[in-house]
Amino acid sequence: MKTEIIMIRHGQSIANAQSRFAGHSDFDLTELGHKQAELAAEYLYNSGQQVDKIYSSDLLRAHNTAVPFAKKYGLPINDTKDLREIFAGSWEAMTVDEIYEQYRDAFITWRTDFSRARCTDGESTVELYHRIVDTVKRIAQDNEGKTVLIATHATPIRAIDCFSHGWEAERIGDVSFVRNASISIFEYENGVITPKIIDAVDHLEPSQITVVPKNLDDVR
Repeated sequence: MKTEIIMIRHGQSIANAQSRFAGHSDFDLTELGHKQAELAAEYLYNSGQQVDKIYSSDLLRAHNTAVPFAKKYGLPINDTKDLREIFAGSWEAMTVDEIYEQYRDAFITWRTDFSRARCTDGESTVELYHRIVDTVKRIAQDNEGKTVLIATHATPIRAIDCFSHGWEAERIGDVSFVRNASISIFEYENGVITPKIIDAVDHLEPSQITVVPKNLDDVR
């Protein structure tokens, strides 16, 4: 039986607004981020989309993105550390300029060769890929035939998007990051994840779509 997986990237966070590399640092949403999450939940609920269970990264920006969905659907939020963003090690909570100044070579790799990137003293994109794919597959298997909603982060969704194309971790750089509070939908069956919708933001007005500043599109 197929399991439907709805992945929501968290709304704009304080780290996003300040051009910081959040990683596992526990930044909350901005006022706009809360609004983005509310609009995403309203859109999904009003569309008649079924949701049977809600999972979230345990970090505030993801959990608080899941809150409006939990209220709409009357479901609890199942937080898990396994859905967290990439662990940024020495880069945690630093601004992009600070990372570039102190860890230039590693950051240039992040910007130019994402599949080979590793945050200094932190997680690599390949390690993140395997952590997230294993976690999402486990969630799907535990909810066979149901629809699960997962509130998480940009790099985890990028990992699932990559896997859904049948690609190994070494090709994670071949897919793009999704936008804040975007909706991506996948199907899982027999170990295979297939994409249905990626990075949908129809629920947001143009002024509510977070514009990623120049040169920061790979810092989420």
